[in-house]
Amino acid sequence: MKKVIGRAILASLIIGLIVWALSAFFSFSYFEWSFLIGIGLSVILYFFNSSGGILSDAINFEASQAGWKIQRDSEMKVNVGAVFYGSLLYTLISLILTIVAFY
Repeated sequence: MKKVIGRAILASLIIGLIVWALSAFFSFSYFEWSFLIGIGLSVILYFFNSSGGILSDAINFEASQAGWKIQRDSEMKVNVGAVFYGSLLYTLISLILTIVAFY
C-alpha cells in the first residue's frame, strides 16, 4: 500500500510538471486548464484500464450483428493503478489551487 501511495504522489508530480511545461511551451494559463486536464486524464485512464461495460457491449453488439452471433454481456472491470490515483490526486490538488487562485 505504501508503494502505491508513493507512486501515486510521484505520478501526480510528473503530471504537474508535464502540464506546466506544456503550458509554458504552448502559452496557456496553467491555473485555468490544470483542473480540466486532470479530469480529462483521469477519465481517459479509467476507460483505458477497464474492460466490459457500456462501450464494450456496444462494440460487441455491432460485431454480433455483423457475424450473426449472440451477444454476451460482460461486467465492467477496472484495473487502476498508481498512475490513475496520481491523476486523481493531481486533479484534486489542481482544483484546490484553482479555487485559491481565482477567489
